[in-house]
Formats: sequence, structure tokens, C-alpha cells
Amino acid sequence: MLSPIVRETINWASLPALVGLTCLLVWRRLVRQFPYFFYYVIAGGVIGFIRLGLYDRRSRVYLYAYWITDPLIAIAGVLATYELFIRRLFVRFYAVRFYRYLFPVGALIVVLIAVPATVQLNQLWIVVRAIHVLGVLRVAILLFFVGLMTFMGRQWDRYEFGIALGLGIQASALLVMFANMTLGLFVSASNIALAPLSYDVACLIWLITFSKPEKPQSVPTMPIRPEVLTEARKWQEAAKDSVTGKKDSD
Repeated sequence: MLSPIVRETINWASLPALVGLTCLLVWRRLVRQFPYFFYYVIAGGVIGFIRLGLYDRRSRVYLYAYWITDPLIAIAGVLATYELFIRRLFVRFYAVRFYRYLFPVGALIVVLIAVPATVQLNQLWIVVRAIHVLGVLRVAILLFFVGLMTFMGRQWDRYEFGIALGLGIQASALLVMFANMTLGLFVSASNIALAPLSYDVACLIWLITFSKPEKPQSVPTMPIRPEVLTEARKWQEAAKDSVTGKKDSD
């Protein structure tokens, strides 16, 4: 059984981490490089402070606010995962229209179903199911593309690996929590604390990841032989002659 102090620490420890992470992303000028992940961080921080301001477990307003905003965070997490793998690591997947619109459209459908359901408390199970579906989708995306990275022997960059690790820990914990709730297993304070605890761990990983600048990948260089340079100059002169219309005189 968790003490109230431990429980509340777990619930709100991510807020200062998210503030620091936002500052790091802006300072490192990574907002344009990871825009969806940045929006995910901003959404988590803003929603977290709104919940903190309304916090009262016995309040109906807090209950509504919690379940209305939870699908929004889940959707932002799906889009951050989508950005990482489809827009960055596997750009050719992004070139296919089906993959480009699959995850945003799926997220939109979920929010259209989940948000109206929060109006009636007896329909909150729909929201839980919708978030569960998003969690399954995130885990499936992570497993598929991490396996693809391993199969292709591709190397992770520092930032990309850190983002993927944090998202993976958080999505897996949510999946375990919802599975236990669905099966009626371990429905306790510890099980409920699994989601915010995994979020705290993910935020800590991201803080460590972005605390240092990413080292540029070194490209191995090989000495160029003189004959290669001579041949390259010949091709360069031929290209200039073809553009200017010059011809060799007999």
C-alpha cells in the first residue's frame, strides 16, 4: 500500500521534469527537428498543471477534466511515435500516402469517440477502451520499427534512441495497467500508480537524453588517388562544355 506522500510524489513529479525538458528542447533548437514530440511535451505539461489546479479526488469537475484530457495526451503520444519512426527513421514509409495518414486519422477517430463519452460518467468505459486501443497501437508501432531497425542493422542517434526508449517504457506500462484492469488482476493503488511512475521515468530519460548535444556522426574518410581526381576534372570540364555549348576543335 502506497503512502499518500509517495503517491502524490509519483503523480506530480513529471511536471518539473516537463518544464525543464521544454526549456532544453528550445535551448537546443530542436523544436523544428522534433515538432510532434515537442507538442507532446507541451501537452503533458499544460494538462498536468490544469489537473493540479483542479485536483480533488472527490470533485466531479476534476474527474471530468481528467478523462477529457487523458485521450489528448494519448493521441499526442501516438503522433510523437509516428513522427519518430515514419517521418524520421523510415522516411520512405512517410512517402506512402497510406502510412502518412493512417495514424493521424486513427487518432482523430479515437478522440471523436472518446471526448463525447466523457460527458456521461456511465460511459467512461468507452474512454478507457479508446486509450487502451491507442496504447496497443503505440506498442505495436514501437515493436515493429525497433525490430525493423535491428533487422536492417541501423544505428540509433542519441536523441532518437532516448525518445524511443521513453515512449516504449510509458506505452508498455499503460498496456500492462489496462490489461490488469480488464482482467481484474492487481487492481490496486500500485497498479494505478504504474502509469504516472512510467511517465516520470520517461521524462527522466528524456532529460538525460537532451542534457547534452548530440555528437555529429563521423564519416570515415579515405585518401583519394590522383587518377580519380584527374578523371573527376575531365568530367567537370565536359559538363561545363555541354552547358556553354563549347565543342572541341579538330
